[in-house]
Amino acid sequence: MSETFHELETELIELRTQLASVAPLKACVWVLPPTEAGNENLPINHIQPELRLSHAAVHTACSSFSDLHIRDGLSQKASRRTTGVLWYASNNEQFKQNIKVLVEGINKKKNAIQKYVTQNYIGRQRFQILHNACPGVMTLHLYRQLRFWCDENIELVSFGWRQKSLFSTLNKAELLARTGIESDASADKATPMMQMIKQIINIPEERLRLRRPVKAQPTANIAIRRPDMPGQVERITVTSIMPFIIIQDEHLKIRPLTEFHPQAITPRTDRVKTKVIGTLYGENIEVIL
Repeated sequence: MSETFHELETELIELRTQLASVAPLKACVWVLPPTEAGNENLPINHIQPELRLSHAAVHTACSSFSDLHIRDGLSQKASRRTTGVLWYASNNEQFKQNIKVLVEGINKKKNAIQKYVTQNYIGRQRFQILHNACPGVMTLHLYRQLRFWCDENIELVSFGWRQKSLFSTLNKAELLARTGIESDASADKATPMMQMIKQIINIPEERLRLRRPVKAQPTANIAIRRPDMPGQVERITVTSIMPFIIIQDEHLKIRPLTEFHPQAITPRTDRVKTKVIGTLYGENIEVIL
């Protein structure tokens, strides 16, 4: 695994060299402010992306591709995000082939490391084996894949934001153990925590669930005109936490990433009715009504 990681770093350096060797048709990236350590659960009221263009955009994009390690003072639980597009012409066959081979090799090595760690180890073992082989690596950054399109007739890349929550079922005994530890840790929280514990005890486990808010993520809506689909446009939506690399001659329209302000999410009419009975470590504990 250590050898694979060193090969990955070498290929990322070569990718930077190749991308800087050819002038892009257009390069625009937006850098998002990083999350400081300990601030992962703070509410986000505003995000102001920082726009970089041309050669500065290429440099910034390549730096985000190679950003694999933990940084002092910054969160290890929240990824550092840079979004945007590097768009190159399709008239240089050698350049296209070089980029294709490099991106495929980089993604293959990332996937191989992730697969080895997750299939052979569990829990804390994964952290230990990974950091023994790749000292100081940041798992979130190591595993994320590069996105690359070549001669795919992309008409539009429109950047935006996505807000959502993740739900999970829970083990009642484990939850009660966690709430007990939290109530012991702070006398100020003891009374409301005990009230919540009593509610949890009296609610059947199958009616309990956790709702974890997910940070607002930059996304891209992409419109692709397929040769085998005359008169039709395929539309896909992907997360965009690193810049895309696109090689094509067809004109590409790019709609910028605007600043983020949280919006109230209107619940779906068919959504299961729930009630929040408490919060633990930034997660809402809900009961299904």
